[in-house]
Amino acid sequence: MKSRSRVSVGARESCCEAFMADMVLSFPFHYRVHMIASKFLFISLMAVLLCGIARGSESHDVIEAQIDAIWDQVEKMEAARDEDWLTRERTEDIRNIALNVLADADTRSSLQGVNTIIGYEDGYFVSTPDNRFLLKFRGQLQFRWILDHRNRMPGQTEGKEDTEQFELRRSKLHFHGHLFDPSISYRLTLATNTRTLAYSSESNVFIENAFIQKRFDNGMFFRLGQYKGPYLREEIVPSAYQLAVERSMVNHAFTYAWTQGLELGWDVAPFHLRAMYNDGPRQLNVGAYRTRMRSILARAELVLAGEHADFDTLTNKDADEFGLMLGAGFQWYMLKNSEREWVYANAEAERSLGFTVDLSMFDKGWTAFTYFVLGNGRNGALDLDQDTIGSWGWIGQGGVIVAENVQLYGRYELGDISDYRGSLQLPGETGHLSTLTVGFNWWPIGIQDVKLTCDFGYSFSNLAQGPGANREGGNPDTNPGVAFWPGRGNGWRPDYGNQSGQWLIRAQLQYEF
Repeated sequence: MKSRSRVSVGARESCCEAFMADMVLSFPFHYRVHMIASKFLFISLMAVLLCGIARGSESHDVIEAQIDAIWDQVEKMEAARDEDWLTRERTEDIRNIALNVLADADTRSSLQGVNTIIGYEDGYFVSTPDNRFLLKFRGQLQFRWILDHRNRMPGQTEGKEDTEQFELRRSKLHFHGHLFDPSISYRLTLATNTRTLAYSSESNVFIENAFIQKRFDNGMFFRLGQYKGPYLREEIVPSAYQLAVERSMVNHAFTYAWTQGLELGWDVAPFHLRAMYNDGPRQLNVGAYRTRMRSILARAELVLAGEHADFDTLTNKDADEFGLMLGAGFQWYMLKNSEREWVYANAEAERSLGFTVDLSMFDKGWTAFTYFVLGNGRNGALDLDQDTIGSWGWIGQGGVIVAENVQLYGRYELGDISDYRGSLQLPGETGHLSTLTVGFNWWPIGIQDVKLTCDFGYSFSNLAQGPGANREGGNPDTNPGVAFWPGRGNGWRPDYGNQSGQWLIRAQLQYEF
C-alpha cells in the first residue's frame, strides 16, 4: 500500500529556513498523531478479526469498507496537522521564534564576560587570553630592628644614649599591568605610613606610585602621574633591591623621592634618556596649589656592558657576566610660594640647581657602585649675609658573595655643607658627614623574595640637623644652610651638641610575595 502522507512539496520548501525549529516544535504532535492512528488501526483490526472468527458469515467487502474508513480518519488527522503547522504564516512565526531565541542566547553569552587566565610569574597576575588586559600584583614587607647609640655631652643628664626599637619599615602592595595594549602600562602602589601615627586620626595608608605610561615602537615613551623623579640612581633602585638595610644619608639629603609630573623618555641601547617636568622634590600626594613649585629633572644612562635591566638592583646576586653603566642627572626647581619653607640639598632654598654622576659595575660574585652629587640653593627672602649655599655628597659601596646566598658588603659616605655653623660656642658642628657601614645579606631560600640584612654603622663626624646657628644674629656669616643628613628612615639621629662617634645596628627581614 502506498504512503498516504499529505505534506506538499511547496510546504517543504517554505519550511527550509525554519527546519530545526519546526522539527523541535512539530515532533511531539506528529508522534502523537501516528501513535493514535496506529493504536486505532490495531484495535480495529483486532476487532475485525475477532468478529470474523465469531461471525464467519460477514462478507469480505464489509471488512474492506471498515479498513478504508480507518484510513480516511488518519488522512483527516494528518490534513489537520498540515493545515495547522505547515502554512506559510506558521512557518514565518516559527522562524521568528528561532531567531529570537538565538539572539537572546548571544546576549546572555556576551553578559557572561570573557575567559581569564590567572597564575603566578614574578607575582600574581590576571590576564585575558588575547593579552589586551593584564593585572599583576606583588606585596612587600620589611620588618626592622634598630639599636642606636649617641654620646652625651659632658655633664649632660637628660636624653637617652641608647635607643632600641622594632619597626615595620615598609608594607606595600604593587598593582601594575597594561590596558587595551601592552604598550599602555600603569602602576599603582599602596603603602603604610612609616611615621608615628599612634596618636593621630590621619589615615595610615597612602599612595606612592600612581601613573600611566605609553611606549612607542621607536623606544620613546611618555609617563604621567606620581612616581620617583629620574635623578639619583640610589633612589631610583627600589627599596627591595638595595645593598644595605637602608639608603645612605647622602641620598636622604639630595633625593627628589616621589613627585608629580610628565616625563618623556627614550630607550635605544646603549642610551637611556629621561626628562621630566614636575612639582619639585618630595611632592608625595600634594595638591596643585600647596607649594606652587616647578621643576625640571633630566637623566642619561650609557650601558657599556650588559643589559639595562641588569641594573635594576644594587645587590646583583645572580650576575653571571660583567656589567658597566655610566649615569648623570640634572635638577632645577623654583619655589613661588614665599610662605612655605622648603629644605632640599641641605638648604632652605627658593631656587636650587644640582647635578649627579654615577658609576655601576658588577660581575659574577661581586658588585660596586659609586656616585657624587652637588646642590646649590639660593634664598633671597631671608635677609641673610649670603643668600646662596652649596652642599655635596659622595658614596662608594661594594659587595662580595662569600658563600652560597651570602653576601658581605661595605659602604662609605662623605659629605659637607659650606659655611654651616651648628653652634657659635661649640666647635665641631660643621655639617660634615663621614660614616662607614659594613654588613651582610643572606637569602635563606636562595631567591630574592626572602632576604635577611644586618649591618653596623659608625659615624666619624658630628651629625648635625636643622639650621643650627646659621641665622643667629651673632653669626658673622648667616646663610640658608640646613643640615638634613639623619632621618627617621635611615635610623641615624642628630648628635648631642658637638659629640661624634654615634653607632647604629640594624637588622631587617624582607619578604616579597
